[in-house]
Amino acid sequence: MTVRRGHAHGCDFDQLHRDEITVAMNWVIRICQDVVRDHSHMTFWVPTGTPTGAAPTMDHLIDSARTDVLNKLRRQIDGAEAIIGNAEHERAKRQR
Repeated sequence: MTVRRGHAHGCDFDQLHRDEITVAMNWVIRICQDVVRDHSHMTFWVPTGTPTGAAPTMDHLIDSARTDVLNKLRRQIDGAEAIIGNAEHERAKRQR
């Protein structure tokens, strides 16, 4: 959430929003790196708990896709979108 500062000019808000957006995007990148490090082999996704040489079941693939990759990315992306949306909203209010 953006902390409000008591400054009359938008430059403080702009810098604060730049910092917030940069941090949020850095976290998205870190989560991508974590997923690649923890759940891939030679840049290909390897579902968690798949025994060597065994074909995973459809249920296992779905669960692993959501748990290993999609949920983690979705949380970070949703957070980044909220921060960007808040910055856009506050910027629009100042421009009125």
